Amino acid sequence: MAEIKTLIDGKSISYEGVFNLRELYRTIDKWFKDHGYEKQEIKNWEDISESEKQIVLEIIPYKKVSDYARIDIRIFMIFSKMTEIEVEKDAIKVKLNKGRAEFYFDAYVVTDYENKWETRPIFYFVKNIFDKFIYKVYTSGYDTEAIRDATDVENEIRSYLNMNRF
Repeated sequence: MAEIKTLIDGKSISYEGVFNLRELYRTIDKWFKDHGYEKQEIKNWEDISESEKQIVLEIIPYKKVSDYARIDIRIFMIFSKMTEIEVEKDAIKVKLNKGRAEFYFDAYVVTDYENKWETRPIFYFVKNIFDKFIYKVYTSGYDTEAIRDATDVENEIRSYLNMNRF
């Protein structure tokens, strides 16, 4: 079984106001594509009532940094009390969303994600020795990269939401 090292757990952003959900999702998707991540969508749920709607999204973009290690960044997004409004921008009417947005971030480094080293007990023992003494230099670099990427995507979302405030 792969070993998962949690580096960031439950870091959050809250925002309430006007935003374009479609553009926000494109911004997040573009950031991950530009940084070499592949996206896995875990949850995509939408509840529509007469007056408002609620959307829950969970994505886990991942990047294979070697044959042995992978970086996973989990983003859990909740959009609640959303209504569609029209705003006039440069004499053009644009449809935007108004509501509350919450983002929760987790960052992980997953080692031996293909379970190659767990077929026999001796392999498992050797893997643990290598992890603790030889590969520690490499995996600490992966830890730094995972934290940096999670913080960068968080800042990208913050800047997008702040851009829409004005």
